[in-house]
Amino acid sequence: MEKRLLEENIEVLRRAAGNWMDRRLVLMTAAQFAAKGKKIDGQAFIKVSDLVKSSASMFSPLRGIHFPMTGLIMAKDSHPEVEISRLHQNYQILRKANMRSSAFTYIAAFLLDDDMDARRISAIYEEMKKHHRFLTSYDDYPAAVIIAKRDGRVNELIEISERYYRGLNDKGLWKGNNLQFLANMLVMCGDFQHELVRDVIYAKEELIRRGLKVKDIHYPALGVIALTGRVKEAASIAVKLSEMKEFKWYKEMAITVAATFVSQDYIDASAELTTAIHAMIQAQQASAAAATAAAAAAASSGS
Repeated sequence: MEKRLLEENIEVLRRAAGNWMDRRLVLMTAAQFAAKGKKIDGQAFIKVSDLVKSSASMFSPLRGIHFPMTGLIMAKDSHPEVEISRLHQNYQILRKANMRSSAFTYIAAFLLDDDMDARRISAIYEEMKKHHRFLTSYDDYPAAVIIAKRDGRVNELIEISERYYRGLNDKGLWKGNNLQFLANMLVMCGDFQHELVRDVIYAKEELIRRGLKVKDIHYPALGVIALTGRVKEAASIAVKLSEMKEFKWYKEMAITVAATFVSQDYIDASAELTTAIHAMIQAQQASAAAATAAAAAAASSGS
């Protein structure tokens, strides 16, 4: 982790966005760039951010996540205008497949490949609801997209997710939406693997051993850390982040940001990385950004 680069990116975004932007969104977005070794151009960021906002109506959920979405768009190789247009096209495809309007629908749209069948995504989502009717909601749309990237029967893919859900719960992870999202992510790794359950639990225990508090919001990050095999490195990074003044009031974000750093290193070092696994990591990063935006919005409305 390049601590200096992260600090510089945080300062650039703070100056560009002003004090009104929730610091958690600044930290998450700064980390997206720092993990790729990139220094943020504040003027370019604001320009793209304005394009994202102006592309959506006043009450569009996209406006609530325009800041982290700008980071995701700028990380792509194509022109921002092309990515924004593609985002809206994919969003409409998902809406026509009976998915409701939400910030997570836009995250799902961002993850959608051009050749994907929206009906299959909708079928996967409905299969999720059969197992967890009260847990499954809009925030599971991104998981439905990444599972749809896998070959196989819909019911068999969701059964793999259920085995992870039950197996991880038996090992002490709490039932709930964050565990469901983690289980859905792990479907990207192929057939059910007991070893992967052990790796996730090992990641949790190592973080706790380093003095970090692991909450259910960190479950998706645990999956990514376990997948990379860089558990000790992730724990070390998380500790360093929690000690930075920028994280003083948001120490719970240290683990999520640490997962962003080790996953990017894993992507860069793994030439044979499958598209599905890459999508899993990307979904974790994108959904973490959306969840951070949602938490920021909730805090703002409650204050």
